[in-house]
Amino acid sequence: MPLRVEIAELKYAAKTSEAKMKKLEDQCLDREVKLGVAEAALEAKTKASDLLEVEFVKLQAEQVKALAAKDQELASQEERFEKAEKELIDDAVGAFADGFAEALAQAACANLGIDVSSCDPLNQIVEGKIVPVEVPED
Repeated sequence: MPLRVEIAELKYAAKTSEAKMKKLEDQCLDREVKLGVAEAALEAKTKASDLLEVEFVKLQAEQVKALAAKDQELASQEERFEKAEKELIDDAVGAFADGFAEALAQAACANLGIDVSSCDPLNQIVEGKIVPVEVPED
């Protein structure tokens, strides 16, 4: 009887090993399927990432181009403003010079005998004499 028991135990062990092997094979197949799904998902995400990167580079180039155009526009605008400012200053200086020349002519008429040819805007006539304008201190 011990031989039959041993054979029975061996048969039982063989069936158990076979069941374990089947279970392991099923788990292996299941993991292969999951790996295939994960690889497919990774590939899809990689493609999407590549497309996003291409789009990002394109948008970045467009942004650089737009910023360069804006810089050029601002530089042109600054140039126009500087030109307009210079024209305004020149106009103001011209008006000031004309007004000063007129004031000198009036001062010469009002103060006969005074030579106003050396006068500048920082002079004034006090008691018939040309004197510097006193600038108040702060």
